[in-house]
Amino acid sequence: MSKNQRIWTDEEDLFVTVQYGRMTLQKIGEHLVKVASSVVTRIKVLNLEWKEKVRRWTDEEDEYLLNYYGSAPLKHISESLQRTVKALESRLNRLGVYGAKANTTNITVYELAEGLQVDVHTVYNWIKNNKMPYKKMIAKTREFMLIDVLIFWGWVEQNRGLINFYKVPNNALVPEPDWVDKQRDIDYLTRPRNENKNWNDEEDARLRNMFYGEGRTQKEIGELMRRSTRGIQKRLDRLRKTKVTG
Repeated sequence: MSKNQRIWTDEEDLFVTVQYGRMTLQKIGEHLVKVASSVVTRIKVLNLEWKEKVRRWTDEEDEYLLNYYGSAPLKHISESLQRTVKALESRLNRLGVYGAKANTTNITVYELAEGLQVDVHTVYNWIKNNKMPYKKMIAKTREFMLIDVLIFWGWVEQNRGLINFYKVPNNALVPEPDWVDKQRDIDYLTRPRNENKNWNDEEDARLRNMFYGEGRTQKEIGELMRRSTRGIQKRLDRLRKTKVTG
């Protein structure tokens, strides 16, 4: 233990024991003047169980849930709010938002990206540039884009070149049409020669020139560079992020 690390007192342990499940970890930490990570460690030491039933949802938690739902995994939101994923699903249902686990075929942009193993910005590009069908819904002040899985399969069947299906897990989006499994085999056999090859500076420069300078489509660039359309999309996304953070 470092010199600056303060030993937990019996009173603090009692406070944590009573309030755990009623207050967020951040609030407990603020009250005890301790960081949340220290509170988490102490909860493990005390071997406390989560008291989900006695804790009511606050407006702040609803706002946080609605703000991050659709752009972050429920598991991450669960850890931040210290609530189970099941509790989040139940709350989203009460707020009239949740789709994927609510016996409907509606899912968010993030859930679609996660299921297909693609970047979420790729899905937004499909909506913007390839007219992928979606619908909007509003909960409180938060607006969501929802995709109907059945309608998505109909759209993507006509746009198969946008996805490497052999990388999509089986039944990632149910119900999965029969043609998807056959497409997996086709995409595996016809995968580009340079698909798993590392990019170099010369290829990055060539990619930038063809996309931004010549205005070529990602599919055209993929054919010229012997890489998949998905590979071109991923590299462009990475180059954009590097430019922003660089």
